[in-house]
Amino acid sequence: MKFYLKTYGCKLNQADSEIIKGLLSEKHEEVSKEEADFVILNTCGVVEKTERKILKEAKDLKMKGKKVIISGCLPAISKEECIKVSDAIINPREIGSINSLIEKTLKKGKDKEELLLKKKRSNHSASAIISIAEGCLGSCTYCATRLARKELKSFKIENIINEAKQVINQGFKEIQLTSQDLGVYGLDKGKQLLPDLLKELIKIDGDFKIKLGMMNPGHAKKIINKLIPLYKSEKMYKFIHLPLQTGDDELLKKLNRKYSVKDFEDVCELFKKTFKDVVIATDIIVGHPLETEKSFKETLKIIKKIKPDVIHIFKFSKRKGTHDFNLKDYPDRIKKQRSRELTSLFKDLNLKKNKKFVNKKYKVLIIEKRKNKYLARTNSGRAVVLNKGSIGQFTNIKITDFEWNYLIDNS
Repeated sequence: MKFYLKTYGCKLNQADSEIIKGLLSEKHEEVSKEEADFVILNTCGVVEKTERKILKEAKDLKMKGKKVIISGCLPAISKEECIKVSDAIINPREIGSINSLIEKTLKKGKDKEELLLKKKRSNHSASAIISIAEGCLGSCTYCATRLARKELKSFKIENIINEAKQVINQGFKEIQLTSQDLGVYGLDKGKQLLPDLLKELIKIDGDFKIKLGMMNPGHAKKIINKLIPLYKSEKMYKFIHLPLQTGDDELLKKLNRKYSVKDFEDVCELFKKTFKDVVIATDIIVGHPLETEKSFKETLKIIKKIKPDVIHIFKFSKRKGTHDFNLKDYPDRIKKQRSRELTSLFKDLNLKKNKKFVNKKYKVLIIEKRKNKYLARTNSGRAVVLNKGSIGQFTNIKITDFEWNYLIDNS
């Protein structure tokens, strides 16, 4: 049979999709959506607007006569709604049974950790995404993802290393490590093991780069002194993703985030002090029901101080099953206004910052082709758009221009 897979959401979902494609390709052929006999929607459940979009797409596909399977976080968060518009649902920890689900059997699938090497890699990118854990240790009041991915399960270091070696041997030049919180990796086994994992990854032969995913500031601070020496390796992008969510300590406590704004600042400042050029990414929620105007101003204040290079801005969205579901929500106009104000500040800061890179020379890794352009990254993980190149190639470039969110080499 022929299948089509569409992925919504984060790097975790993208990693799961690679596993699903690898498993399905053993028995089925991947084709376009129009040609497919069945469609898998690998979903994200963070935002209600995205949920509505997914459910509508599933309905439309069913009306066109397609068999629809919904995987990912949404079936665990909105099970009944997913059942209504699909032929089957499957949660993130059951994807090993995807083939048997399609064959309408009750055969139990393999444990996800056994499937790490079942991934199908795309030829359109030099980047391979590797999950190192499922679940997290957080209990954030607004988060629905933990309802889907549940308790922490850290994958074995040797399995992750084996997968990394496999993708490097296949020619991939960038490894992106992902989980809900890289900082807690190993704590279900009694110890934060991310530094131990990185030590082993750096030892692997080959010319490749490692890009770390999200780490909550509180957990990152506990291991940052162990991480800094490892970041000095040429194989490590000088990139760190610390989701702040809000610049107000009181609101952080109410959200049960278990770190302070100072924790975030301390990690950022040490990172910037150690390396000449770094990329700091963060996440911000605007319009949470408990976010006052003062809270929002505190967020703007810390953004002005730290000047992150990447900000993922999320307008608060109520999710069933979370502690904050019954709180009185802000009108959309307030959420949009705060989002616009933060976005405007971020763009202005980045335009001033990116101007400083013009005429500077860098060695970059070309990651993928986007239409008639190529996306590359500097040693810090900073995005550069090129007119020419080859995917997976390290090349020397000179910055000639810039936008607020990337640099340009027009040569």
